[in-house]
Amino acid sequence: MKTLYTGITCPNPEYVHTPLIEILPVQDNSALRQAAGSVDRYDYVLFTSRFAVKHFCPLLPQPSTIIHHPTIVSIGNATTVALYNIGIKDVQQVDEDNSYGVIEWFRIQPCGRVLVPRSNLALPIIPDGLRQLGFEVDTVTAYINSMPQNPQRTDLSKIDRIVFTSPSTIANFIRLYGSLPEGKVFDTRGPITEHYLHTKIKQHKL
Repeated sequence: MKTLYTGITCPNPEYVHTPLIEILPVQDNSALRQAAGSVDRYDYVLFTSRFAVKHFCPLLPQPSTIIHHPTIVSIGNATTVALYNIGIKDVQQVDEDNSYGVIEWFRIQPCGRVLVPRSNLALPIIPDGLRQLGFEVDTVTAYINSMPQNPQRTDLSKIDRIVFTSPSTIANFIRLYGSLPEGKVFDTRGPITEHYLHTKIKQHKL
């Protein structure tokens, strides 16, 4: 089975790798700098990707200020490793590596203020879910999730399986190829991407 992988970092050298997202810094990072400078006002900082770590943490006045307060929350192993690599070791990693897992983790935590540095295309699931639990949530765009300027097209007739790592990879695939091909195996990372894929498949069949 020949696999096409659409995420940024390909886990298998035997896959056909054509990234359909590109991570870019924000052009005006004044809001991001302001959020980093006032990080001690928050009870929690939630990192939902390693890219948020990369683009937010260098703007902190002193990285050591967030080691003990606020509580640092990570959505998964890659994000946790990124935090460890810059010296932040006191990290609370949620049990399930997805938005719903984040909400469930916060469900049993004391309410407080949460800062979420995230993508410009991040869905409102986490902020809305935390607000429903009684948390005060601020979000700030830490990086831009964009389609590559010159994405590579692949001969899909030679592909049996397509792996989508985020809703953005699905949306950009449809932009590039026009539609989702029939007769292929689709794999997704996480329930949010899976739900988005099913929505697009239903729209295609209408």
